[in-house]
Amino acid sequence: MTEFKKNFIIIGIGPHAKRTYIRFFEKYELQPKIIIELFSNKDVVEKLILSKNWNSELFFIPDKCKDDLHLSDSIKKELEKLIFEKKITHVIIATEPKGHHMYLDFFIQKKIHILTDKPIIVFKNMLNIENIEKMKLNFYKLLNKQKKGCQCKVLCQRVNHKGYLYIKNLIKEIIVKYNIPITYISIYSCDGNWVMPHDLDYENHPYKYGYGKLFHSGFHFIDLLSEFLKLNNYASDLKKLATAEMFNSFVTPNDELGIISISDYKKIFASQKSSAFYSRNSGELSFNKYGEKDYFAQFKCRNKNGKIITMANLNILESGVSRRAWIKTKADRYKNNGRIRHESINIQIGPLLNIQVHSYQSKEVKDRTKYETAFGGIEHFDIDIYRNADLIGGKPYERITATDLYNFSDEKYFKGLNESAREDFIKNFFNNKNDLGELKQYKLSMEILYQSCMSSFENENGGKVNEKTFSLVF
Repeated sequence: MTEFKKNFIIIGIGPHAKRTYIRFFEKYELQPKIIIELFSNKDVVEKLILSKNWNSELFFIPDKCKDDLHLSDSIKKELEKLIFEKKITHVIIATEPKGHHMYLDFFIQKKIHILTDKPIIVFKNMLNIENIEKMKLNFYKLLNKQKKGCQCKVLCQRVNHKGYLYIKNLIKEIIVKYNIPITYISIYSCDGNWVMPHDLDYENHPYKYGYGKLFHSGFHFIDLLSEFLKLNNYASDLKKLATAEMFNSFVTPNDELGIISISDYKKIFASQKSSAFYSRNSGELSFNKYGEKDYFAQFKCRNKNGKIITMANLNILESGVSRRAWIKTKADRYKNNGRIRHESINIQIGPLLNIQVHSYQSKEVKDRTKYETAFGGIEHFDIDIYRNADLIGGKPYERITATDLYNFSDEKYFKGLNESAREDFIKNFFNNKNDLGELKQYKLSMEILYQSCMSSFENENGGKVNEKTFSLVF
């Protein structure tokens, strides 16, 4: 299976790369021409290529440069030579998010096809207004540098998820036919990933740098909301969205200490050995500059004449029901540390159509069995459709399940709905196929993220957080 072999680079061999990209390389018998990593991970990378029998060229970056805005001239010169020698056409950026920008900037200018992980750009201390502004400014700088015909894709797999593609096509059909826009959207996601106080200083999915849930899995749901809002562009001019008023709030690690204190942890896990971290009292801890754990937002979206067209809410939780029953963090602290995901969507198109998504897990990925599509299963994903059938036709009620959308027979390779969507996304990237996930399509997502960060900054600095009005940039 080598129909899309390319000369490519992968940057960063962390947990996500191992779980997503390396699994893909193994399945399709690919290997990177060049691997770029930090010097501190030299031994890890050398062991990896030895175990895979790869002959990849290794290129190491000094750790002191890992969060730089731009690559140094000397590093650029060395990389340019390697890129020419290896005839590189594609690059995958899988570093910790603070490292994304310097590679995006370099490879966009070299006209090399790029696939980067989300979030697109982030800096240390996103509670600092200068960094919030820098995030937005540099996003648009990258957009302006991108050359026509050169991909720059962001891996938000739900743009390629067959369930969400089905929903978007159905909504588009109704809007085009009846000129009734989306009037209500509710998105709820809970990762069920119990991040305890002693976990907050980890490098993988960090909170200590002043950013949290919104820049981890939360970005997927900001983007999902953006994708739905864009569908109203299929309505007539006065039903298209022009501006939005947004009110949002956060639960921080400091807030969470008020919910579950250090003494509560000691009591809950009394029979387990805990680290010295829990010898302290809650009052001795401060997470003032840490990123958010949970995020809640409401939107009033208006047309160009100021009339409300769409109401929306977005509830993105890190904290919620979990299967974690241990205080000592496991090696895979994201996927196999008690995490169970819940996801639900509710969309109204006035009196014509209601679409609901229900996707609820009750066990960890490692506990997968053969059949996992019922409520509580690893691959539970139901689409419930309610129609005003006497007006628009079709069934008054219809349920589309995961088995209607995906082929579960290939047990050797099928790893899940989101995983399958990621795989299709990566294949499309290597095949230079379609424009799903292109950088230019994230303007609205980045605007919502920017406005959310501004609210967080105001709240952190004692300001009164009012509704923020901003233009919807599609």
